[in-house]
Amino acid sequence: MDQLAHKITGENYTHSILVFRDRQAGVSEIYDPMLEKYTYNAYCLEKKLLKDLWSKEFDYLEDALTRVNDEFGSWEKEEFEEEEKGCGSCVAK
Repeated sequence: MDQLAHKITGENYTHSILVFRDRQAGVSEIYDPMLEKYTYNAYCLEKKLLKDLWSKEFDYLEDALTRVNDEFGSWEKEEFEEEEKGCGSCVAK
């Protein structure tokens, strides 16, 4: 099996997650307009309860990817269309 089959990479982190049962792990971008810079949030959440189980913010994408892949790299990788990203019922639309 391809070693990248269960990995989130710099090329796919915007549209890939790692999933095990009702849990999801991934990396998201955070933009701070005051500092005019991005940071990266490595996270794991419980999908049915919408509960954050673990998260850590990193200054560098590679560090966030390494942490998520080290912790959750044995989980199944799922991909979704980038247009579907986000909350469809979000009031902020």
